[in-house]
Amino acid sequence: MDDDVSESVRPFYDRLFHPSRKNPNGCPITASLYVSWKGTDYNLLDSYHKRGFEIGSHSNKRIKNREQLMGAVLEETRMVTNNTNIPRSDITGWRSGYLKTVGDDQIETLKENGYRYDISLTYIRRPALNGKNIFPMTTDYRWPFPCNIWPCPQISHQGFWEVPINAMWDYKLEYPCSYTDGCHNRPETEEQAFAYLMTNFNNSYNGNRAPLGLHLHARFFQFTHIYRAMDKFVVEILKKPDVYIVPVNKMLDWMEEPVTIDRASTFKPWLCSIQVVTPPIPPTPPSPAPPINSNDCIQGDTCRLPNCFCKAFDHPQLSRPKIPQIVYFAVDDVLDTNTAFFLDKIFPVSKKNPNGCPITYSVFVLDKGTDYSLVRRFYSRGVEIATHSLHDPAISESKEALLQHARAQRERVANNSGIPVDDIVGWRSQYLQTAGDDQGDVLQTLGYQYDASYTYVRRPQTDRNVWPFTADYAWSDLPCNIHPCLRKSHKGLWLVPVNAFWNYVNMHICPFADECPRQPPTHQHVYRYLLKNFENSYNGNRAPFGVNMHARWLAEDRNLIGMNLFLNDILKNDDVYVVTVKQMLDWMKYPTEVKAIRYFRPWQCSEEAKLAGTGASGIPIPSTRSADNSPV
Repeated sequence: MDDDVSESVRPFYDRLFHPSRKNPNGCPITASLYVSWKGTDYNLLDSYHKRGFEIGSHSNKRIKNREQLMGAVLEETRMVTNNTNIPRSDITGWRSGYLKTVGDDQIETLKENGYRYDISLTYIRRPALNGKNIFPMTTDYRWPFPCNIWPCPQISHQGFWEVPINAMWDYKLEYPCSYTDGCHNRPETEEQAFAYLMTNFNNSYNGNRAPLGLHLHARFFQFTHIYRAMDKFVVEILKKPDVYIVPVNKMLDWMEEPVTIDRASTFKPWLCSIQVVTPPIPPTPPSPAPPINSNDCIQGDTCRLPNCFCKAFDHPQLSRPKIPQIVYFAVDDVLDTNTAFFLDKIFPVSKKNPNGCPITYSVFVLDKGTDYSLVRRFYSRGVEIATHSLHDPAISESKEALLQHARAQRERVANNSGIPVDDIVGWRSQYLQTAGDDQGDVLQTLGYQYDASYTYVRRPQTDRNVWPFTADYAWSDLPCNIHPCLRKSHKGLWLVPVNAFWNYVNMHICPFADECPRQPPTHQHVYRYLLKNFENSYNGNRAPFGVNMHARWLAEDRNLIGMNLFLNDILKNDDVYVVTVKQMLDWMKYPTEVKAIRYFRPWQCSEEAKLAGTGASGIPIPSTRSADNSPV
């Protein structure tokens, strides 16, 4: 795959190459990504490399001579190695922009810079059916085939591999396609696309078994029928016990040390470590609907509080000094004695907001393993209880299945804890993978007030977070990081964006505070990491600052101590309030200046709560940890 690696292509890659899809040796299928640094999300690139994807280099422009190539090589490798944890030695493959090489100078330059292979030269088999593709070769004897895009190597370059782009033939078998997505006759239906892929696959599989390369750009998958065909194709060929889907570098490992199919399952370069439990395969992105024009949303005119709020990066009514800095914690997890212990340590009733009421938070409860007596106790203390979807592939395929699931989750929490069902108004999708407009319809049908499943990434790090807004104008014109997003109006449904953090070295984005690729190594790093992200809102547009996290993150002392330091620090400010998501939305509906916020009714509490203890919350939670051993 060529071009940048960004959130826009993530749902396609994550489904096609889901870790549950295995080669015959039990290892997950992977691919090679030839990365152009412009537009690439290096956090995402790192994650694919860790999963076993090969990361190669790709120039995004035509290169005319050796000097330009050298500059491009240095730039591409520097950007990847400086912004990821990928070793330079792992970047061994090169593809030229537009497949335009500089001939012998190209190979010499790549060899000098530690590359193992080039994958830029094309070959066309003839005839279309039963013609043989060529195997990869070293350039000890130059390029011995027709040169389709001049120049090609004319002299010997010992030991350097050339991986040919064996052109595919279009679904009509009329024209060759160097890129899988570059056919003159593009398939118009899923059936045509699937037949196109299978015909070219079978030509190798039933022929000389030359490695079959699918060379394409991820944007090809924006055509839903193409993506569905590719998905079906991957599933189909993996049914065969002698088919392996591997990156180019692992294919070359086999070329250098060929083994028979009966030994392939133990071929060392193709082996993998034991796999962890993986998330469900994301749903195939549906066909897009015509977008709503977010410019039609005019606050106070076409959109009026308390039922409608336009997408905004600055509050339309209040200037920054008049806005209280809202902080909310949206915690995902089972609520059992272990998670309750840590939550109780971080959020004791002794920690108060400036109005004298205890700080509080929201828990998106996972049903399996939850102790509902604890749910009830936390709810009685003022903690918001919201619902969280479970792993159920059916809900991504059927609106009715999603409706039944969302209803059952809500009723299960209410029935097992005694909480009124009408008090359970928030929803979060597992892995932040939504069902798009179907999800919006379902949540409104069931009476949910908000969805906290959609992500936003501020760029650069110093830019503004987006405010919560209603879905009257869909997901507005914001980037859709995890497809599908809302494309039609869902009037009055609040969207609470998961504003991603930037990690402690400002290199990677973290939708959840505890899921950064590079974790803070000490409690001081944790403290500064949280504080720096907080200050972006506090000293910026005062958008509500959400800490989206899993309670288990607090099981490590450095995180528990760092979080405690952070909370103690921000609560010294008389304009900072730590409240639930629902309470935050109460303010969004009825914005109140900070000078009057002490009397804002939705944030009030009883006198008893204001006078509550000076230590733990009093919730009876068993623990094996003594007070003397407490990290806080």
